[in-house]
Amino acid sequence: MPSFVTHTSAYRLADHVHACRFDEQVVLLDTRRDKYLGIAGAQLAALCQCVVGWPDATPERASPVTRAGFDTFLKPLLDQRMLAPADTTSQPVLVLEEPQQSLDAAHDTQNSPSNWRDLLTMAWCAPVTAIWLKRRCLADIATGISRLRPNDSSHEKQANPNRMREAVVAYMRLRPFLFTAHDQCLHDSLTLVRFLATRRLFPSWVIGVRTRPFAAHSWVQYGPIVLNDVHEHARDYKPILVV
Repeated sequence: MPSFVTHTSAYRLADHVHACRFDEQVVLLDTRRDKYLGIAGAQLAALCQCVVGWPDATPERASPVTRAGFDTFLKPLLDQRMLAPADTTSQPVLVLEEPQQSLDAAHDTQNSPSNWRDLLTMAWCAPVTAIWLKRRCLADIATGISRLRPNDSSHEKQANPNRMREAVVAYMRLRPFLFTAHDQCLHDSLTLVRFLATRRLFPSWVIGVRTRPFAAHSWVQYGPIVLNDVHEHARDYKPILVV
């Protein structure tokens, strides 16, 4: 007879691993290796039982995991350090509001004067972001973005929609002089986050995924407002990383 493992929910996802669910499939993002992994079928059933906090887990519907199943499905994730003991402290998961609006800055961009301070800021933010993307993994980038936000809450008083709009308009006006955002959503989003941080504005940086076919996308969001994309497009993706 097959032997069964007895350590149900003995693991959790490591802090650098993020997950979201699509029907009968779960997508994992390993931010240290900058790789995505799809989980489905028998492996999905095994992880539902053995990983606490598994997205939309329904372990009561799954069959018990055999020792062979453990070796097949869990050991590779443990070897890649994608799982951690369930009794260790995990990082809080940020909840993103459903995208409801887009910040359409096209008209304001054409009618706003240029500002040399903004140009100097952009000339610093864009190359720093390019260096980050070339030399750092997503885990280190996420840590860097988190450190831009001050520990105190004084910035929250300054983060009103009008100031956010003015700053995004300034960014959109200057962006074409430094780079194109076409097919560079990650570079664009990270540069925008750094630019806004210089004005003590701290929206969320988001990476989302979709399946059939698989694709990943990045955008910046303030509450329900998507700042550098059309919100209908952002809603096609399910957030897997929110910073």
